[in-house]
Order: sequence, then structure tokens, then C-alpha cells
Amino acid sequence: MRVYSTRFDKARRILVSEEIDALLIMEPKTVYYLTGFYTPSFDVPSAVIISGDNEVTLTVSRIELDRAAETSWVNDVRCYYPHPLKTDEKNEKVDSVIDSISAIIEEKDLSESMIGVDLSHLSVSQFEDIKRKMPKVGFKDISKSVWEMRMYKDLMEIENIQKSLEIAEKGLRTAIEIISPGTTEIQVAVEVESALRKAGSQRALFEGVVVSGSKSAYPYAIAGAKKIEENELVLINIAASYNEYCADVARTIFTGSPHKKHKEIFEVVKEALNNALQYAKPGVALGQLDIAARKVIKEKGYEPFFIHPIGHGIGLDQYEPPIISLNNSELIREGLVLNLEPAIYIPEFGGLKIEETILITEEGNQVLNKLPIETM
Repeated sequence: MRVYSTRFDKARRILVSEEIDALLIMEPKTVYYLTGFYTPSFDVPSAVIISGDNEVTLTVSRIELDRAAETSWVNDVRCYYPHPLKTDEKNEKVDSVIDSISAIIEEKDLSESMIGVDLSHLSVSQFEDIKRKMPKVGFKDISKSVWEMRMYKDLMEIENIQKSLEIAEKGLRTAIEIISPGTTEIQVAVEVESALRKAGSQRALFEGVVVSGSKSAYPYAIAGAKKIEENELVLINIAASYNEYCADVARTIFTGSPHKKHKEIFEVVKEALNNALQYAKPGVALGQLDIAARKVIKEKGYEPFFIHPIGHGIGLDQYEPPIISLNNSELIREGLVLNLEPAIYIPEFGGLKIEETILITEEGNQVLNKLPIETM
């Protein structure tokens, strides 16, 4: 309960900083962050309302009511009925999450108040429905404040990310063990998925990225029917989820003896990562990490082939703010968990990426990965 009390305090500070009367959160991961209840289904949405009088109300579909009451710390859990459920009532009331939100807003005397909403995760149609149902309410987009609230991880979150990373690395080790010439990419991906599940991953976050040869030069390529051949690059990118927290790890191997150019590129990417790590500490601008990695890659003549920012935050979502790009002047602070993924992608040759997860500490940073970089 203590961890949720701290998160609740963060939410209350948003009320003050944004000068609003209440928070309305409908994004499933943020509802989970604040209440301990998570539903992955957009067909049965939930919402949490936090008002200035320190009251918290969670509303969920009747389907999820019992589980929400059991898993959430919130005392005031309501439900709505999106479908009729009683055979003896011809005109049983059917309502929606927005009907429920509206009733709670009215009950709390917030019908003419200013309410903060996270518009980054609301569809246009949902927001229009909310405004129609509550015409006298003023709404303010507080999505930036919500992301800042989730950006700095508490101890429980760090432990969940570490466990998720441990699972992801088991999947990556499986891939390394079974990759051999003649095996298809999809065969490896299937075995990796099985290994992740057995190790405790809740769900696949994306299709297993096991791509070989020239395909590895495409950052968003996915495993297919292509056979892995002798003497080619294989880029492996694995994600896992534990208690809804994500991990993402990548390594690149070579089937056979790496050529001189492969070794050279590997050393460049590794040096770029190590150079970035030197700047991963409180008080340094996030963009400096990208600059440090890009400087190494530029000096070696490969800058045109480093085609994305060096990294991003990770937590309840696989890709979270902050984006660690050249133009990000935001200062690094203790509690950030970041994924650093320097890479070089050369068309018709292949791609080579290393991805590590780091925790920003008071003194600097801690690499959370256990799997060695030198897998080539």
C-alpha cells in the first residue's frame, strides 16, 4: 500500500501544478500504476478519478468488478453495465464507462470544474463523448505531467523491470543456442516465445525480432521464412513482460567466423555504447548520451547508418518518455530506467545492434543486464 500512497501523492501534486480540480485517467497502464488494477481489454475500459478532496474512485465494467475490488487498493470501486444481464427485466439499464464517469463527477460536485485528462491516450471519439456528457466541465490536457509522474521508477518498479529483463535474457540465450545455418528465422522466434512463456513472461510485446543477413539492416523487420545461412549477421531483439513491466534486449551474432568488417562495426557500436554510458548520470542533458554515441560512430565513418535516437525510457510501456535524442535538453535525474540501443544498419550488408537497460543512480548509472555484450 505504501508504494501506491507515494504514487497517489504524485497525482495530487499534479492537481496543484496544473491548477485543476480532479484527474480523470483512462489509459490502462496508468490506471494500473495508480490503483493496482489492470485490464488489457479496450472493450471493457476502466477509469480512475482523483479529486482535490483526496478521494479516489475506480470504475470498471461489471465483468471486472470482482477482480478490481480484489487487486486494487482503492476502497471506492464502482461498475457500469455495458450489456443487459437479467432475464426478468426487459428494460434493464445499459450504460458505459463515460456514463459512470459522468455520474461520479456529478456526485462529487465537479460538474462545473476543471478536470485534467491524459489526451495522449484518449481517442477523439471518446473525448467527444466525454465533452457531450459533461458540457459544463472544463478539460485540460495533462499528458505531459502524467508521463513525468511515471517516468521516475520506485523500488518495486525497478524490481519488476529487473525480473522482466532476466526473462528476456533467457529468451535471447535460447535464440543464441539454437541459431544455426538452415534454421528459419520464424523457427527460432517460436522457440524464443516458448522459452519466454516458460520463464514467466506474461505476453509477447512484439513479434520476435530474429532477422538475418541483409534483412537485419531494417530496424523493424520481423522473423520470417528466410533460412539463416552460414557466415551472416543475425540480429536478435527480445522483449518480455513481468507484472506488466517491460524489458527489451538486443544482441547480434554471426554464424561462422566474423569478417574484418563485421568485427570493426561491432567494436564501433560497443564503443558508442560505452561512450554514452559515461554521460548517463544525474545533471547531464539526455541529448548528450546520443551525441556521445553518435560522435564515435561519426568518427569511424558510419554516421549515415545510425538512423534512430540512441534510446528511450522503459517501464509499463516498452517505449516510454524520455526519447534520448540529440535535441532533448532535459536533464537526467535519479530513478530513470533507460534503454540504450546504438546500432549501425547498412543496406544490403546487414545491421548490428546492442541494447542495454540502465538505471540512473545518485552516483551515475547501473547496467541491469547480465548477458554479455560479446556474443558475436
